[in-house]
Amino acid sequence: MKYIKVIRISGGYFAREFEKSIKSRKPKKVREVDEDTVAEQFLKGDAVIKIIFEDLEREPIEISKESDEEIIKKYLGPKFLDYLANINM
Repeated sequence: MKYIKVIRISGGYFAREFEKSIKSRKPKKVREVDEDTVAEQFLKGDAVIKIIFEDLEREPIEISKESDEEIIKKYLGPKFLDYLANINM
């Protein structure tokens, strides 16, 4: 699954992108998702999270389970590292 995390000055949120048919006016639909749901899928290795900086002119970053722990902690938070530590035991 492909999730996104939108980071803006006022905070951030997790969402999931859905691709629509070609005939649709808006080719993508975004639905907000709970952080715990994203963390659970992330742990299974089924999820890739794309970090989007809404207010900054930065390139998006893709994070997977195999990414560096410091990057995971910086952009996703220590909660995702706690989940990874529990699995590695």
